[in-house]
Amino acid sequence: MFPTLRRSSLLVAGTVSVLGGLALPAVEPEGLDHQHDQPVVAALDLGPVPKPADRTFAPGRSLTPAASVQTAIELCVETDMVAIGAPGAAATVIHHGEVIFNRGFGFKREGEPELVDTGTRFRIGSATKMFTAAAVMQQVDAGLVDLDDPVREWVPEFSLSGQWPAEAITVRHLLTHTSALPDYYEDPLGPTGDQALTDWAASLGETRLHSPPGTFWNYSNPGFSLAGLVAERAGGLPYRELTAGRVFAAAGMTATTFDPQEVIASGNYSWGHHPSPDGHTTVYAPDAYQSRIGDPAGQAFSNAGDLASWALMLMDGGGDVLSHSSALAMQTRQVDLDLIPDSHYGLGIFAEKYKGLDVRQHGGNLYGWGAYLLWVPDERFVVSVLGNTTYYLRAAAYCIVDVVLEPDSSDPPDYSTDPTTWIAYTGSYEFTDNRGDVFQADVELLGDRLFAIFPNPADPSSPTRKELTQLYLDTFSMEAFVEGERDYELTFIDRRTAGSQRMWLRNQWFVGLRIPPPRDTDDRRTPD
Repeated sequence: MFPTLRRSSLLVAGTVSVLGGLALPAVEPEGLDHQHDQPVVAALDLGPVPKPADRTFAPGRSLTPAASVQTAIELCVETDMVAIGAPGAAATVIHHGEVIFNRGFGFKREGEPELVDTGTRFRIGSATKMFTAAAVMQQVDAGLVDLDDPVREWVPEFSLSGQWPAEAITVRHLLTHTSALPDYYEDPLGPTGDQALTDWAASLGETRLHSPPGTFWNYSNPGFSLAGLVAERAGGLPYRELTAGRVFAAAGMTATTFDPQEVIASGNYSWGHHPSPDGHTTVYAPDAYQSRIGDPAGQAFSNAGDLASWALMLMDGGGDVLSHSSALAMQTRQVDLDLIPDSHYGLGIFAEKYKGLDVRQHGGNLYGWGAYLLWVPDERFVVSVLGNTTYYLRAAAYCIVDVVLEPDSSDPPDYSTDPTTWIAYTGSYEFTDNRGDVFQADVELLGDRLFAIFPNPADPSSPTRKELTQLYLDTFSMEAFVEGERDYELTFIDRRTAGSQRMWLRNQWFVGLRIPPPRDTDDRRTPD
């Protein structure tokens, strides 16, 4: 039930830790070095649900009029490094297609003297999804795959439980996060080797979808693992071999790889740092953990320059990697995120408006590392910023946008709504969590305050009551159940399905559908 749901941040108790939905068993991985004696739980965050871009970040040029652009960019990065506790970082900035900034900051490992430089490699988390989308689109270019192919045409052993079958999921659903596959891996550390994706896909028979495929966007790492398997099957090579030769090498990305041993052999890599609530920091070597089934969703290593060149290649039409039409399709708005106006997802890429600019981006987090890649096609502008702590330097990226492009600085739109309209959200919802467990919860409005009431397995007579605080439009935050955990974000989505209007309540790790109330024979209103 919900109070023990596998949530987005670290669960200290038990044998599983979850961050961003990719869970790893509590083991001491080979190559791991840590600064305290508590048991180490390795976990990966392959991309939390995105938030609309803030409009106030680290100090930009407008706050430092006497500073050069170079100095202002440095201040953007250094300020954000302090804010998130990153010992080291690297940033590359391109404008009008030319590199205008490229340098490292700080240290490869906290407490050690070796400095980050422009070639230093970091894990990049969910930024990897762009490479998986490109690997699939290469098969589209070759005429082998159609985006509307059922996934089972390529992965016939893929099956599901529940009312929505595997046959309903298409390749497009995978690349747009509309498959409704729950964001959970039962055993991400295994299987291993070139058969990993095949063995994993064959094990999904007990998985239940959150909703009918195609109903709405909801972040799913396993969806991209399946997409990687489609690329592997169509391309005739194991996923790592396929991306190494046909994506990374074709794009001239010499520092990008999935192989931690290659990274270590290069001698120029960062160590990952994860701060825990008790003030300790766990330090991860590049080979501290691997998840072959997680590769297509977020396991690559790269450096800031390689990522920047990737974005420039997409803007310029696909280079030797993709056709112009496929590069454009990846960056084209495919599905609405149901967050704020003009926030969309393409094929492995977010598309949004920021201060009047048309932005493309994808960030990524894993335990120990964070990456953020952002570009503005109209300006042939790219920001690539990597750090060696769990949280990405997102604020630095948008600060650099402000410094270099000086976009519209007028007041942001007001995305609050009248609490009297929140009555539309109220009712009873049946939820499915990321492991397929089903539970019921209620949403009620008391005056101008919205509440969610969840069952309490420890005491059924005393349900858990949480206030929902509006973030923007139909999205609310809710205090987590474990002290020190970050808040949940919940989005109410009104969607017409199967001929009727239904209200959904979406979170990356659990999804609810409002239960139609019993129909009163005297009530002529159209039910949900």
